[in-house]
Amino acid sequence: MKKPLRKTVTVLGIAALLMFGFTFALIPLYNVFCQVTGLNGKIDVNHPIQYSRYQSNEANPSLRRVTVEFDTNRNEQLPCEFTPNHVALQVVPGELTHTSYHVKNLTNKKMIVQAIPSISPGTVAKHFKKLECFCFNQQTLKPGEALDLPLRFWLDPEFPEKIHRLTLSYTLFDVTDRIKESGT
Repeated sequence: MKKPLRKTVTVLGIAALLMFGFTFALIPLYNVFCQVTGLNGKIDVNHPIQYSRYQSNEANPSLRRVTVEFDTNRNEQLPCEFTPNHVALQVVPGELTHTSYHVKNLTNKKMIVQAIPSISPGTVAKHFKKLECFCFNQQTLKPGEALDLPLRFWLDPEFPEKIHRLTLSYTLFDVTDRIKESGT
C-alpha cells in the first residue's frame, strides 16, 4: 500500500474508533447533563422521596394550584392503546395525587412494554416526586389484555411560584424482542 493511502486509512480508522467510543460515552454524558441542568425532565426514579414528611391541607381552598397535564406518545407501529385517564389535574404542591394510564395490547401475542417519562418545563423535574409509577418497571401484557397503570406523585412544596402548568409525558416502547435477546 502506498504511503499516502496508508496514512488516510490510518486516520479514518482512528476517527472511526473515536466515533465508536463517543457513542458509548454519550449516554452517561447525557445523564450528567440532564442531572446538572434539569433539562429534558429526567426524573430520578432511583431515590423516591418519602411523602410522609408533608401534611396535606385539602381543607384550605386558598392553596396555590398547579395544572399538571398528562400526555402519551408511542410509536405508531406499536400495536396498543396508551392513554392517560385524566387529561389534566389541578394539584396543590405538597399534596399526594393519584391518577392512572390505560394501556391495552391489541395483538394476539404477549408484549412487554416500558414507559419513559419526561417533564416539561424540565426545570421542575426536581420538584416532581413519584411514589408509585408504572415507569419504574416493564409491564407485561397478555394478548388483548388491558390495564390501568397507577401513578402516585406530589409536587414539592418548594415548587417554583412562577410556574403554573407542567406537562408529564410518557413514551411507550415495545421491549419484547430486546428482553428475548437478553434472555431475561
